Amino acid sequence: MTLTVVTASYAPDFVTFRRLHESVVAHSADDVRHIVVVPDAHASLFRSLGSARLDVRPYSSVLPRRFLQTAWVQTLPGVPRGLRIAAVNVAHPWPPVRGWIMQQVIKLALVSELSDDVALLIDSDVVVVRTLTESAFRAADGTVRLYRRPHGITPAMTRHVAQRTRALELLGIDQVEDDSPDYISAFVSWDPTLVRALIGRISEVRGRGWLETVAACLDLSEYITYGTYVMSIAEPAHRAYVGEQSLCHSHWGQTPLTIETARPFVDAMRPDDLAVHVQSNSSTDEDVLRFIAEAAGR
Repeated sequence: MTLTVVTASYAPDFVTFRRLHESVVAHSADDVRHIVVVPDAHASLFRSLGSARLDVRPYSSVLPRRFLQTAWVQTLPGVPRGLRIAAVNVAHPWPPVRGWIMQQVIKLALVSELSDDVALLIDSDVVVVRTLTESAFRAADGTVRLYRRPHGITPAMTRHVAQRTRALELLGIDQVEDDSPDYISAFVSWDPTLVRALIGRISEVRGRGWLETVAACLDLSEYITYGTYVMSIAEPAHRAYVGEQSLCHSHWGQTPLTIETARPFVDAMRPDDLAVHVQSNSSTDEDVLRFIAEAAGR
């Protein structure tokens, strides 16, 4: 039985990723490896951490050569900061692969290649504060835990609704789940065998390789797509271990936490939460993030 932690990251998140990796090492067994996948140009920075538990994978080790990385474009004078084109698929150059979509592609591609029993996908801005064990994510019968929050997507959540619609199209499903569940978290466990089946399903439904299909999307949620596949297409036995709690206490949104607001945030953690997450675009001060990590781990 094996558990592997997977993170997709890049240089602007290096400081938060370093804190995440240190927390993974501190709260997991020595045989739990942490794989981080980053643009080729950022690989040397992440390797500078010099951790024996860290496996740094550049994009080129995961994607076919026809995907040409274009991160250097953002460094040119006059290029808008919001223009995040990560790659061009020379076989299908339009549309180019957006940075957000590239991270979805990378996660699916990497996990599909794993022989491990459980892949635990953790965002860079998460800190593990309690012990990670495979038993938290895999039942005795081998079923991998699926985070699924019923009634988590409302009609007002237009982007989530669009991402769910896209997942249904990719999977060839007509009917939305009755309780409109959400599957998105910064801390999610996947079964690699189901990921392989998922991408096979996308290729079958769309009539071309899953990579070309997903890379051409303008928006997508890999978590909604995976969860929808498990609940709607996979064998029912794979639905035996479903949890409504993400096991990660999160602060979403763009409002920064302060020391004053961080204290009640930490106090609100559930006893079964294994990690804490403050979304990076909240612009929370580094001193506050350190306080949260220390206070949540007590």
